[in-house]
Amino acid sequence: MKMTIVTDDQGEILGAIPGDSVPEHVILEDFQSHVVDVADDTVALTDAEQLKQRLQQALQAQHGRQ
Repeated sequence: MKMTIVTDDQGEILGAIPGDSVPEHVILEDFQSHVVDVADDTVALTDAEQLKQRLQQALQAQHGRQ
């Protein structure tokens, strides 16, 4: 599934939204959004650290970083 991850200028994850677009009411002037593919069960994760790790892995895979 697609998720949109919002990061600050240092690459720190600030939040994530299911889907491949950011709602119009969300202002991202000082932030970056990244549309990534994640496993379908990502939205069901309830542990914040597991979710952050999953999102970080998706960002790294998209940008070719380790």
